[in-house]
Amino acid sequence: MYRVRDLFGRGSLRSLGEALMKRSYLVAIAMFAVAAILAVGTEMRAQSALKISYGPNGLQQLSYGGLVLEDTNQNGSDAFHIWHMKATDLQGNVISTGQYGWGENNNGRSWNSSSQTWTYSFVWGTITAQYVQQGNVLNVKVTETNNANSGIIFDGAAIYPLALHFPQLPSGFSNSTYPQVADNVIGPSVTDADYGQGAVASVDPDATKPLFTGYLPTGATNVYAAIIGSTTPDGLPSFQPQHDRHVNPGQTDSFTVSLRFAPSGTTLASFAPDAYQSWNQAWPPQVTWTDHRIIGTVYLASSPQGNPNQPGGPPTNPRNYVTAANAGLDLRTPGGLAQFQSLILQQAQNNVQNLRRLNAQGVITWDIEGEQYPQSTSYVCSPDQIAQAAPEMESVISNHASPYYGLKLDDAYFKIMRDAGFKVGVCIRPQHFTLNADGTASQVYLADADIPWQLYCKIKYAHDRWGAMLFYIDSTVEPDGVTLDPSLFQLAPVALPDSMIIPEETTAKYYAYTTPFKSFLFHTDLGTNPTVYDFYPAAFSANLINDVDPGKLAEYMPQLVNSVKHGDILMVHADYWQANNSTVLEIYQQAANSK
Repeated sequence: MYRVRDLFGRGSLRSLGEALMKRSYLVAIAMFAVAAILAVGTEMRAQSALKISYGPNGLQQLSYGGLVLEDTNQNGSDAFHIWHMKATDLQGNVISTGQYGWGENNNGRSWNSSSQTWTYSFVWGTITAQYVQQGNVLNVKVTETNNANSGIIFDGAAIYPLALHFPQLPSGFSNSTYPQVADNVIGPSVTDADYGQGAVASVDPDATKPLFTGYLPTGATNVYAAIIGSTTPDGLPSFQPQHDRHVNPGQTDSFTVSLRFAPSGTTLASFAPDAYQSWNQAWPPQVTWTDHRIIGTVYLASSPQGNPNQPGGPPTNPRNYVTAANAGLDLRTPGGLAQFQSLILQQAQNNVQNLRRLNAQGVITWDIEGEQYPQSTSYVCSPDQIAQAAPEMESVISNHASPYYGLKLDDAYFKIMRDAGFKVGVCIRPQHFTLNADGTASQVYLADADIPWQLYCKIKYAHDRWGAMLFYIDSTVEPDGVTLDPSLFQLAPVALPDSMIIPEETTAKYYAYTTPFKSFLFHTDLGTNPTVYDFYPAAFSANLINDVDPGKLAEYMPQLVNSVKHGDILMVHADYWQANNSTVLEIYQQAANSK
């Protein structure tokens, strides 16, 4: 289950033991980080493969292992510069002209060769950037100072300390035009560029504040500018987080980003143990769910085609329930509704049989409210509106011979599975399902501030009424496709200590509070990215298998076995025995045998 682990709170001896284990774990991480840094430092002092020379215009040449990666004599545009800046006046209006919008518009800039520091002077304050080499690490220390009488709030600058000419496209840089940028909002700011003859990681070791770091393509082949951005840099896709680091009048903001050079093949954990430790301490994991067995999936309806705001189901079966469609039932008649009730109760019994064969922990029903509307409205995911959205499911069981006579159909459906010992769950959305008087409907996107309460109300309703503990959170995105801020889920482990939250779209930070969803079915996801274990060792995902091609499932069995071995949960059909179910059971067996 979910539980907040408080080192200093009162509790049972077990809680105390767990707290001490957590403290020991953090101490172990700290010791590992120190040891790794000392080891890297020793290696750097011994090898000093990073060579840097400076001239009257700052950093002039940089090479690692004899390979020149930067030479401003050959490429003058690679020299240090400050590009886009952002400021607002004290009334919050953006100022984008003159010395407020572009770094190279200034009162003057100077290079101090003794301290290896650039100083840019503006009408509102200064920006300094100092190069400090420590063996195979180049630190860039930036200080932004806003004068007390400036009359503005300085929102940040995009700083380009150097450019790197790689001999080939670094591994993992799938497209030469894509930015390779971290931001310390969705995950640790560690961006690795392994270019075959060496590797360099851009690292911001302070996880407590946002900062853009990494590499931006310059347009030249395999040439990337190192970026330090206290505001959103130009060219960043709109679906990535956008943020500023505000400096009020009379205040200063300082931060250090390091470029860490090492041989090709160096792991991220070796590059940046301090950054990962900082992240773990800033955003400690709260997920303590211990049951990693299979989770079943159930779909009671199918989505119609057409306008997503217009009802698409037939008049006889408006919510498009599959059992009613297959039996040709007219749910408007008492007889048709009674038969539908019987079929849904039988479906629950079938679910139980399949869950037992799977040795599953529980099952999520995606569409208890049916699917009256086409995508993207189809999954209502609002159990607190089920009476309006799906009156058939709220009908009272009329068969006197049924042990569930007198119960509402949805209550009996979940009770059958829960009484058999299985956890039950439903689909929830952070949008608000709006059903209009004319029969049209839509999923209305909410402001971020309203989302946690919307989710809580829906989840609490299903939890208290049906005993639901498994919650798939559908469409965890903003209207423009940006993944929701994981902080919106930060209170979930506190408010729902016995429940699992499975958000559809996620970032690395989601692992602190939830069980991120993966889809082997649609995206060939193989489970939790191994780099997540560097800062959340106990992280795990829920991976949808369902109707994937059996040959593809067999091809990737070794990877999925390894995923399950590390704690990931696989999700397969429980509404019927699908051909892949036996293979998934074999995956779990192999994972258990290899531990």
